[in-house]
Amino acid sequence: MRKPSLLMVCCALTLTLVGCTTSDQSKTEEAENKPADTEQQTETPADTPKDTEDEVVEEAPAPEAEPPAEDEPAEEPAADEPEAEETPVVEAPPVEESAQTPSQPLEQNGTANVKLDTLILVNKQIALPAGYKPTDLVTANIDFVDTASGERRMLRKEAAQAIEKLMAGAKAAGIDLKGTSAFRSYDYQVQLFNAYVAKDGKEQAMKYSAPPGHSEHQTGLAIDVSSASVGYQLTQSLEQTKEGKWLADNAHTYGFIVRYQRAYEAETGYMFEPWHLRYIGVEHATNVHKTNVPFERYLEQSMN
Repeated sequence: MRKPSLLMVCCALTLTLVGCTTSDQSKTEEAENKPADTEQQTETPADTPKDTEDEVVEEAPAPEAEPPAEDEPAEEPAADEPEAEETPVVEAPPVEESAQTPSQPLEQNGTANVKLDTLILVNKQIALPAGYKPTDLVTANIDFVDTASGERRMLRKEAAQAIEKLMAGAKAAGIDLKGTSAFRSYDYQVQLFNAYVAKDGKEQAMKYSAPPGHSEHQTGLAIDVSSASVGYQLTQSLEQTKEGKWLADNAHTYGFIVRYQRAYEAETGYMFEPWHLRYIGVEHATNVHKTNVPFERYLEQSMN
């Protein structure tokens, strides 16, 4: 047999070395490109509500406990509840003075007309534009319960100034009130509503909570208040206290209405909430108070 030449041996060794190098490089690249294992545990969102005093207190013996306040949690969402997706913020457009009167449509295809400014209508049928957030939010200089922090102490500037005057007027009349919750972002509403659905089911949750995007709190024009006489709870028994009676009789003089009245639960879609104040300006609030109709009906009548 002919012995291999030196040239043939060198070529064979070269091919072997190239193959090994290529194989090792492929393994290295595969290892580098392999996605790292991610931790599966979901953290509880930093602003997950923990305010137990915002629960609604049961009013009278009944088969079921009275549901919590509109949009406010009865208990903390579970720690493993998925975090709400971040929603792009869409700033509210500047509003002309003429928009203060209801001379424009209330909604279009189920979306609220933000040009109505302080008269903007938001309910279970009409939602705010996706990502809506007022550009003039400020912290209201009033007493809040300890668990209300950050954005939940904020209102639009005009509403904040009005609630400061209301609280000063209440104090002068010997009425003790504190804010419990003001502005709520879309993402915060997602957390609350999902927690309610997980606890009571969607059908029951819809009776006392607004679906995300349908809450007046997102407008920056709504605030919940309570008093020491009911332990700063959000409870219908506030109606029977001197603080609740003072609100019912005087809130309109500061530009606020008690938004969800007992007589109009079927029309508004919410149970009676003597603690939920909505700012619409002194003139309109006084008219609503005098005519004693829900806000939806007042706007519809004003449009005719």
